[in-house]
Amino acid sequence: MNKKLLQTLNSALERTKTTHYAPATIDALQARLSEELDWLDACPGRECLILLLQELAAKMRSARIVVSPGYSFLPDSYLLFLTGVTKVNPVEWDLPFSRFTKSVHDGAEIPFEAGSGCLEVARKVLSGRDSELVIETEPGLFEITFLDGTELQNIKLRITTYAALDQFGRTLKDGWHPLDEATLRLFRRGATDGAIFFESDKIREWLFDFDPESMSDLVLLNALYWPGRIGLFPEILRRKQCGDYGKEYRDTYGVPVYQEQTSDPSLAPKGHFIGRTMMAVEALWPYRNKTKLK
Repeated sequence: MNKKLLQTLNSALERTKTTHYAPATIDALQARLSEELDWLDACPGRECLILLLQELAAKMRSARIVVSPGYSFLPDSYLLFLTGVTKVNPVEWDLPFSRFTKSVHDGAEIPFEAGSGCLEVARKVLSGRDSELVIETEPGLFEITFLDGTELQNIKLRITTYAALDQFGRTLKDGWHPLDEATLRLFRRGATDGAIFFESDKIREWLFDFDPESMSDLVLLNALYWPGRIGLFPEILRRKQCGDYGKEYRDTYGVPVYQEQTSDPSLAPKGHFIGRTMMAVEALWPYRNKTKLK
């Protein structure tokens, strides 16, 4: 394994030991890491990909460009969380690694999202590496051949500029803020001016009716408020209010909503919407102890 990657993983594991996790959670984290390292070791190109994404994220943050906390299927990898590429811990959110492995294969398109200026940084990073052949076939789409890869040899890297991330540059000195009770109260009141993905009149009505109790509830509402899934809201609301949702799919009140629950590709990818909801929480963070939003 690459020495730099090994050092990064060891440092992350040391930080894990100082976190007040329950023993069962620590066991789950270690088991997940072993699973992903086995996948990594099976093909040199996979390690090249993880190192490339790690370098992209690090260089962008050094340039004060905000990297998406979780985009598309990237949150499904614990390795990407440990290396700082994403800010979503898939073990804590029960995201299976299988969705990531099915998405990463020879010829796959790998998504990467960051704020303004990310494309220029990506071009510099990719032009300065000697372990890949890189061709930019269209703005933001790079065809990459890993010279020491085997099974994973050719990928496409899609760099997407998402200017809405720029607003978080001032608040992220200490990392993405977790949802606290004060911020949750803003969501419950529908006081979501500036909270991306939670600003429409309809989703404000949902927030008031649903009375979210956790980050999981906010992620659910965010995932439901997309074409093809809006019609699920009344039944999920009814089940939440009546307590009628049994033991299956408890985090979505008995109704399958996420791909990770049923492997149905038409459903919402949970990790993606966790990242999106983190952005909304971050947008409201500065106002959590104020009576009015500007």
